Amino acid sequence: MYLANPFKGLRPKGAEASSVSLPSTDHLSEEMISDYKGNNPWSYLNIFSPEDPCSKTDSELEAEAREKFGAMKSSSAIAKDLEKAFYIYKISTEGHSQVGMIATAKISDYDDLHIRGHEKIYVENSQKRFEQIKNLNAQIGPIYVVYPDEAKLASLLEEQITVEPTYSFDAIDGCQHQLWVIDGEDTVLQIRELFNAIQRTYVADGHHRIAALSRFAEYRKHQNHDHTGEESYNFFMMALFPESQARILDYNRLVKDLFGYSPSDFIEKVEEHFIVEKQNAPYKPTALESFGMYLDNTWYSVILKDKPEEALSGLMNLDINILHHYLLDPVLDIGDPRRDTRIGFIAGFHGLESIEKKVDSGEVEVGFSFFPTPMEHVINFADKNLTMPPKSTWFDPKPLDGLVAYDFED
Repeated sequence: MYLANPFKGLRPKGAEASSVSLPSTDHLSEEMISDYKGNNPWSYLNIFSPEDPCSKTDSELEAEAREKFGAMKSSSAIAKDLEKAFYIYKISTEGHSQVGMIATAKISDYDDLHIRGHEKIYVENSQKRFEQIKNLNAQIGPIYVVYPDEAKLASLLEEQITVEPTYSFDAIDGCQHQLWVIDGEDTVLQIRELFNAIQRTYVADGHHRIAALSRFAEYRKHQNHDHTGEESYNFFMMALFPESQARILDYNRLVKDLFGYSPSDFIEKVEEHFIVEKQNAPYKPTALESFGMYLDNTWYSVILKDKPEEALSGLMNLDINILHHYLLDPVLDIGDPRRDTRIGFIAGFHGLESIEKKVDSGEVEVGFSFFPTPMEHVINFADKNLTMPPKSTWFDPKPLDGLVAYDFED
């Protein structure tokens, strides 16, 4: 059995690629979403971000999504490849590029921890993903997976992208996306065998989606009395990138109020465990165990005074845990970040100015900037079968949804 497998991708034809596929909606404002849907009738946004969702029942929304998905296929805006293929995928942005591939893996490889996750999930979000997958009988976006560097595989992939790509365009996430379809029998076999030497891979982004896909496989199994384990629903689609090329950005925190403290009293409480110094410019930490803090129109550096205590050693001293243990919980009374409505999250690609805007507008009272979680922390947590707190990592750039989709029609 192979860890990475070719498949017949369901994908846009010709120039439709840029208008059909979509980035994470975290990149998009409501106005951008509305404009993009209007200008791109075959965009998957019209399925996943319907007009006036509050005015329709869940059943009506599901029926509308199925109808639009069916129309995309019948119009040939998207079509299924006739041959199984690997899809080499290059994403480029300013100062960074990464080359990987889109493939399928058995869902049992996730269940058996050959493909390992590192984040806790929100049950309601996973359930929403499950309902979407079941409704369309397809996986539209890949699970973003990283794998240990493999020199021979990297060399082979680079050889394959010296020719003209099948797709090459700048998407609304500000990145260039390029795709090559690799369906030559010898090359496909070579990629499979090289990748099979890699014993373990790691989910970077898509924890809710892969949990939903695992449930979906079990759901379909219960429907099929002739289940063999080789049906298409036993597999899922992933975008695989080498560990050294995947980039993690900071994932910052916003807190609505100071739990009754004045700004000066709050800073005094923070100084019990941290060295707090006023800064003349937005402060982005340059090392672990340090934070930026924006409060009352002022940036501060916030650096832990002493080594974290023994109680945190089992959590590998993640900065997220450090800030929670010494500041968010005891000073601001922030509980479980998955449920506490007083804390919010903002990805680093928005820049530190996004923290300033939220605080200056009065929407929140204080914001914290983080040093990005190192890749080795992600891998160490996954290898120990531990989970990081929610919103621990922001992998960027991300693969597009819908550039290649995987349907479960056998």
